[in-house]
Amino acid sequence: MTTCEPSLSTQLDLLTMNNPSPYLITGPALISFSGGRSSGYMLKHILDTHGGALPEDVHVAFANTGKEMPETLDFVQECSERWSVPIVWLEYDEDAANATKVVNHNSASRNGEPFAALCRKKQFLPNPVTRFCTVELKIRRMHKWMDRQGYERWNSVIGFRADEGHRAKRSSRESTRQTPVYPMVASGVTKMDVKAFWDAQPFDLRLENVNGTAPLGNCDLCFLKGQTTVSAIMRQQPELARWWMEMEMEMETRASKPSGALFRQDRPSYAALYEAAMNQGDMFDGWPEGIEGINCTACHD
Repeated sequence: MTTCEPSLSTQLDLLTMNNPSPYLITGPALISFSGGRSSGYMLKHILDTHGGALPEDVHVAFANTGKEMPETLDFVQECSERWSVPIVWLEYDEDAANATKVVNHNSASRNGEPFAALCRKKQFLPNPVTRFCTVELKIRRMHKWMDRQGYERWNSVIGFRADEGHRAKRSSRESTRQTPVYPMVASGVTKMDVKAFWDAQPFDLRLENVNGTAPLGNCDLCFLKGQTTVSAIMRQQPELARWWMEMEMEMETRASKPSGALFRQDRPSYAALYEAAMNQGDMFDGWPEGIEGINCTACHD
C-alpha cells in the first residue's frame, strides 16, 4: 500500500497542536539566520519564547558568501550583541576542515572571495537551474558545521513567512539528517507583520525597506533578482556591478561550455546590464513597481 506524505498545511497543523508556540524549538536544532529582517524577527521571537536564552543544543548560524551588503553583516552582529545570542559565522573555504571556516564580523569576507573560489573550483557559474551557490555556500556549510558538533540529526529552523508558504512547501521534505521547521509559517506572519515589528524596534537593518522587501538584501546583485531590480541597484550603486562583470569575463576562458560563463542565459550579461543602466540615466531612477523577490530556499529576508 502506498502512503501519501502529509501536506505542508497538515504538518503545520500537527506542529501547532503538539506545540503551543511554533517558536518553542526542540533541539538539537540549527536556526538559519540570513541576516534579513524576517529571520531577525524569527530569531527574536524564538529567544523570547525561550526566556531570552537558547537551549545548549539549539544553535544560530549565518553563512557568508562575501557578496552580502556591509549593512547585512552589521545587522547580524548587532542582533547578536543586543540580544546576547551567539551566532556562528560560516564561510566556504576549501582549505578548512570540511571546507567550512568559522569567521566573525571582523574577519568575514567582503569582496566575494568564497563565492569566487567556489566558481573557480566548479569552472562555471551558477544559474537559476543549477544554483550550486546556495547549496555550497549556505546549506552545506551549515550542515558541515553541525556535523562537526557531533549531531547526527537536527531540526532545521528556516525564516520563511506565511506569505512565502509556497517556498516552504517546495523545501519541506524531510531528509535523513534534518527536519525543516517554519515557525513564521505556522504562526501566520507576513512581510507587513515583520515591517511593523522592526518599525517598533530601537534598531533595524540599514537597507531600504520597499513595501516589506529589501531589494539589496542577500547577495547584492544576485542573478535571481529580477532584471529591473538589478538595473535599479546598478544605477544607485554602480560599484557593485564590478564583481559580477569580472566573474563573467573570467569564466569566458575557464568555463567548459559557453553557457557556464553567464549567470543567466535568458537576459543580457552583467556588463550589458551595467552599460544600459548607466546610459538610461535618471529616467529610470528609483525602485521598479513591484520589487521581484528572490526565489531561493536558503535566501530569505
